[in-house]
Amino acid sequence: MDVERTIYSVNDINQYVKAVLSQDARLKYILVKGEVSNFKSGAAGHLYFSLKDDKSLIGAVMFSSNATRLSFEPKNGDEVIVLASLDVYAVRGTYQLLIYEMQQVGTGAILIELEKLKKKLQAEGLFDASRKRPINIYPNAIGVITAPNSAAIKDILTNIKRRYPIADIYVFYSSVQGEGAPKELLRAFEESQKYPLDTLIIGRGGGSSEDLSAFNDEKLVRAVADSKMVVISAVGHEIDMTLIDYVADKRASTPTGAAELATVDRREIEQHFEYCLEDMKSAIVEKLHDMSDNITEISEQLKDALSDKVNYLEQEIKWRKESLAALNPTSILQRGYSITLSADGQVVDDVKKVKPEQTITTVLKNGKIISTVKQSEEESK
Repeated sequence: MDVERTIYSVNDINQYVKAVLSQDARLKYILVKGEVSNFKSGAAGHLYFSLKDDKSLIGAVMFSSNATRLSFEPKNGDEVIVLASLDVYAVRGTYQLLIYEMQQVGTGAILIELEKLKKKLQAEGLFDASRKRPINIYPNAIGVITAPNSAAIKDILTNIKRRYPIADIYVFYSSVQGEGAPKELLRAFEESQKYPLDTLIIGRGGGSSEDLSAFNDEKLVRAVADSKMVVISAVGHEIDMTLIDYVADKRASTPTGAAELATVDRREIEQHFEYCLEDMKSAIVEKLHDMSDNITEISEQLKDALSDKVNYLEQEIKWRKESLAALNPTSILQRGYSITLSADGQVVDDVKKVKPEQTITTVLKNGKIISTVKQSEEESK
């Protein structure tokens, strides 16, 4: 049975292989030993050559930004050790070494020992991601370990003060290169552990691999791994990896980058407050609208209740008026009844209250009748 298959372009294949290789950590920052051959130097300062041994050959490229830091002039036949990553040149479908550093074999032993120490520390778990702690970007205090009067300390201080000026800054000066640098860095680090810092930045502004060797000192690396506070390494630029970078909680490629990692920009805080203020305003306006609607509803309810009460009272008054009117003697007279009054104006409601020859007045609806009693008779029971 025919199965429909995806058709790939040549570029698709090359880009896929490039992506796969770029994600393989085992092919990044590896040490490779070989003999230089087919050496060429480009007009822009890039170096193109091959590395070979007695069995194989692989292409290599070293860009001018790295080539300018070489301490020797490479040539065909040189035996070298390079720090490189495997890369795919997709245009031609070839893979090659992208070289960051290169040393002649006479000095290559340093890189070999460094790689051994790196593997030992890695095996102990000092580079594990689980050890990394989050950075408090709203710090009360930040510590800095670097050389005095350096571009690094100026960049760090300038950017922290610009971004988050309320943070206290503690500076612990130390040389960062030379024979005594490892001990000075360790002393400065131990001193920093006595202060209530939220974050500690340790580093310098880059340099060759020899200049950065102090940051590969085993005692210093182990001390940083046990730091009480979060550590940001800022030892060099993107390609200058040291062991400090691996044990630090966060790595910055430059001192400026370290300052930015350690703080939040005050403009972001101000913007956040503006957003919060707008949210509060909107919430208050919405609440006032709700309260206004509630007041309107309650007012209508009160009006209805008051109207009902008034109607009830009006009916009550009407009923009471009618009741009072029914009891009014005048109303009784209008229905055909009469009222008899004695000479002194008292209502005669008993025959015993009048006597013969006594004058009485009979009140009718349209007038009075005055008469003299001739005789009164009491109804027998």
